[in-house]
Amino acid sequence: MFLKRLYSEPSGLFRSGKPEHPHTIVFKEGFNFIFGKKDNDGDKKESLNGLGKSSVCDLIDFCLLADFSTKNSRFFSEKQRLENYAIVLEFEVKDTTYIIKRSTNNHSSIMLGEIGDESSFEIKDAKGKLLNIIFDNPDYLGKLKELSYRTLMAFFMKIHKKSNAKSEFSDPINFLTTGNAIYELLPYHFFLLGFDNTLLCENSNIQKEVKDRQKAINQVKKLVEENYNLNIKKVETQLNKLKNEAKKMKSAVDAFKLAEQHKDIENTLNVLTTEIKNLSEQNFWIDKKIKSYKESYELKDTISDSKIRGIEKLYAELNEIFQDKISKSLKDAVNFRKRIAQSREEFLREEILELETTIKHQEKKIQALDTERQKLFGFLKSKEAFKDLTEAFYLLGEKEKEISDLDGKVRVYKDLQKQKTESDAKDNGLKQQAVELIENLKTEIDAFEMLFSTVYRAIYPESEESGFSIRADYEGKKNKVDISIYFDKDESKGWNKGRTLVYDIAIMINTIQKGINVPKFLIHDGIFDGMDKAHFVALYHYVQGLQQKGTKFQYIVTMIEEGQLSENFGQTDDLTTEKIAEQAIVVLSKREPLWS
Repeated sequence: MFLKRLYSEPSGLFRSGKPEHPHTIVFKEGFNFIFGKKDNDGDKKESLNGLGKSSVCDLIDFCLLADFSTKNSRFFSEKQRLENYAIVLEFEVKDTTYIIKRSTNNHSSIMLGEIGDESSFEIKDAKGKLLNIIFDNPDYLGKLKELSYRTLMAFFMKIHKKSNAKSEFSDPINFLTTGNAIYELLPYHFFLLGFDNTLLCENSNIQKEVKDRQKAINQVKKLVEENYNLNIKKVETQLNKLKNEAKKMKSAVDAFKLAEQHKDIENTLNVLTTEIKNLSEQNFWIDKKIKSYKESYELKDTISDSKIRGIEKLYAELNEIFQDKISKSLKDAVNFRKRIAQSREEFLREEILELETTIKHQEKKIQALDTERQKLFGFLKSKEAFKDLTEAFYLLGEKEKEISDLDGKVRVYKDLQKQKTESDAKDNGLKQQAVELIENLKTEIDAFEMLFSTVYRAIYPESEESGFSIRADYEGKKNKVDISIYFDKDESKGWNKGRTLVYDIAIMINTIQKGINVPKFLIHDGIFDGMDKAHFVALYHYVQGLQQKGTKFQYIVTMIEEGQLSENFGQTDDLTTEKIAEQAIVVLSKREPLWS
């Protein structure tokens, strides 16, 4: 994938600073400078912040489906300016030119396709389409489809998302943010290295399973502790205690007897009590049924308009006669589905109403029976010794409900523990497999280590202490593989950027040498800020040399005019301010910033 042109429709949203194509950014092979230049050479204190250098990168990123949200506060703040414009990016893959059009007014969909044959895609579908176009590698043995399109693209576009961002370029392996787990990103690195990433994809899935199950286990424990003030390990004891209490309550109710001299009253009371018990139990289960119906009723059986439009779209290319028939059949099917859903809702409403009426009727009957029973109690001297059996049944029902709830949580807890144990067993198995994987990849790893060293020596000829290694992660429990990039003075901001610079260039060359289908461009936004200018000069000549030898890629970098490059920095004849501005694809200044 090579970038070709970036512009807006209608034209004029932004400037390129190039007179030959003032409102179009034209990309080329090799270095693509996005250059911030001073208007007045004599004004040494002129600030070159805020010209729009990073926003050029944002425009590319936006076309390649970056989120349009406050996560990129700088670009999102231009929302009003971007209204009524579409951003257009043309790019080439395997001699075929594609085009992407996307607007902020409707940023959830894009136009995508070969020039002259574009189609509309929702963002989710567009990501799958672009993954196939940009990263298709039929001979790859690992898992490409499990990788996220946007995460893959993020490797090639290191862009400052916020004006005060300071975390970029601090870790070349964790190329998203410091909040991402390394095991999530290792499959991406193995893909870019051309190594089979199947094991690392499996490891990433297992780690997510373990994390999710542990989270669920903690939630169950928290619920038990908050609702029962009980440690999860003591639940079994509490459960047995509750079950024994329920047995005693049931036995006491069932064994209720009166004195022999009141046998007739006792028999009548037993009949009344049995009937009250039966009605109470019926109401308890009817109430359960009503709750179940209500939950089912709340789950609306609907088919969204977007799904209907999507189905209709499938038939858009068919002839009109067939399309009309299909459209009519589709409408009939949708209407039938809606009538079924409506009938279901009406049925549930009627059932709920009928059940609620039954409960009310039986509650009145219970009250009448209980009143009659209380009259019989009045004839008994020991009336004050009896408790209301309706309340007893209610308390027994509540006790059984508590047992059921707690028993359910115990079963869930045990199931989650079992699943976590199974995942832990898989995790342990992967550790040994990772050792074998690294041993099998030794030759290929050595080859990349040599390539990395070559790039390092070209950019840092004065330094000797650097290294790249891939080994099985014997110490860690999650990553399985450790990719290490170490430099001299690793604590230095500039040298941390240097690690990213060398690794990214080495990866780019590796993908070209191995024929891996990936973007053939790198965007480094502000990577040379704070770095020794000699390294920039060395990189420039190294990339130029690669281009001459046939290793073609685009290196897109934001830079500002600051000071002069002296002979102390190496061969600087081609890197004067004037020549950089001449070579640059974008030239910005205080008089002519990006936005028109």
